[in-house]
Amino acid sequence: MPHRRAAAQDPARTATRWTRTLLAQPRLLMAAKGALAAALAYWIAPHVPGVAAEYPYYAPLGAVLALWPTVKTSLKQGLQTILGLVIGVLLATTVFALQEGQPGVLAVALVVGLGTLIAGIRWLGAGRDWVLTAGLFVLLLGGANAEDYSTGYVVQIGVGVAVGVVVNLVLVPPLYTGRAERRLRLVQASLADRADDVATVFEADWPIEDDDWERRVAVLPSTLRHVRDAVQYADESRRLNPRRLLRRRDLASEYADLVVFERVGFHLQDLAEVSGILGRRIGRQIGIVDDLAPVVARAVRSVGEVIRRRGGDDRDAFVTARRDVEELWRAIDTHRELPTVATSGGVSVAVSLGRIIAALDPDDSTAPRPEDEAVGDLDGDGDVDADDAAAEVGGTTSTGPVDDPTAPRDTAPRDSERRQEAQGPAADGVAADDQAADDRPADGEAEDAARER
Repeated sequence: MPHRRAAAQDPARTATRWTRTLLAQPRLLMAAKGALAAALAYWIAPHVPGVAAEYPYYAPLGAVLALWPTVKTSLKQGLQTILGLVIGVLLATTVFALQEGQPGVLAVALVVGLGTLIAGIRWLGAGRDWVLTAGLFVLLLGGANAEDYSTGYVVQIGVGVAVGVVVNLVLVPPLYTGRAERRLRLVQASLADRADDVATVFEADWPIEDDDWERRVAVLPSTLRHVRDAVQYADESRRLNPRRLLRRRDLASEYADLVVFERVGFHLQDLAEVSGILGRRIGRQIGIVDDLAPVVARAVRSVGEVIRRRGGDDRDAFVTARRDVEELWRAIDTHRELPTVATSGGVSVAVSLGRIIAALDPDDSTAPRPEDEAVGDLDGDGDVDADDAAAEVGGTTSTGPVDDPTAPRDTAPRDSERRQEAQGPAADGVAADDQAADDRPADGEAEDAARER
């Protein structure tokens, strides 16, 4: 007996599983609901009282017009469609009343012209497309029975819209909150992979010719736009949806994650642009010392790991990333005697990495800063602060180099120094003459000295 009961339950479980799988397909669910709504509307249409019963074929059209993925959109689009139809009917009725007999060329032109102008009103929404259609239908198809035709037209469209909204409300109204979360996790993984792509550039031999990584980074803005659309769509699917009472969920965290990922994507694009210029050795405005490349690669990979592990066990990843960015700033600081352009590429990367970490942890509270664990009270003020961290790392903090007034300054332009060396003794003679001229007293001063003597 238990075996028979188990055998009977297996087909039921299979049918339930297949039903859930089919209902999870948005297009298939929409097709089923549309077919049902159109059939119900066409069945109800002949029973509508009055002259509208003579025009039942417009009811399925209204059901289709009101069928949208979310309940809120269905109701909104349906009401806007009915409003556009009413305006079109009034326009055609007015034009028809101004002329005698069958509508002529002038009447058609007037309806089309005015209908096109009215369709430009934005707040009509979906109804904008039906102003002109309803006007022409009533004007050309209504004929002598224009009043009855327009009444049946509007009423039956309204019946179809009502049936479509009710079917969408009752028959598995979709909730897309889970899909929005999945999209966010996918874009998070994509951002981490793009950071790894940038790190690979600094690990390769330069100049590089491959630009696949650059194309992958370039699609991030469009990907993020699609994710934003998915989150907004999921938020809209909750409105007027009875299923939200069973699955209460606020999308505030999804919106917050989306903002963070958009900022991270922006800074990753900047990293990709700088690394592309450096890797291809384009121009001389952005440069990097050779021994900085592996330090940059390590820091970028650490930040990529923070992106990948955000929202999970990311404490150690934050500590490692901050430490590696600190190490990059220290490495840059060791080359302070070089021209600024020689380290500008590393500085740009370090700044972008710092801003990515700040975007991922805006309160700076997810994990302690590296110096918080290793730095003591070096300045004797009773607590561990940024000054102690700067002393520990040799003149840098996690936000960048510290301005040390005792450090040597590269105040003279290197190009002018090299130009003076190339010009040789003659240039030195000119400079000496200029200095002697500066040391000579002015004419008035010479006369005063002579009188004193």
